Amino acid sequence: MTSMDRGRGLYRKFRVYRADGRDQPGHKHHHCALFVLDLNHDPHAQPAIRAYIESCAKEYPALAEDLRAWLDDGEKAGTSRSPTW
Repeated sequence: MTSMDRGRGLYRKFRVYRADGRDQPGHKHHHCALFVLDLNHDPHAQPAIRAYIESCAKEYPALAEDLRAWLDDGEKAGTSRSPTW
């Protein structure tokens, strides 16, 4: 993160779309707000994902398990590997 980024706050940096196309006009997720985390460079990203895991674990246990395994595998490898899905 550059010193300029530190002072900017929240701003539009990425264009994110759903692979299933449901973010297009007329679909359920059109106009949904999405937020990108950089697990390789942002030291706050992994704690944020871990908090998400705890928050979703009861309702989405498979997702929580997959996210936990993904983070743990990346830590063992010394990197935050991108998922292959």
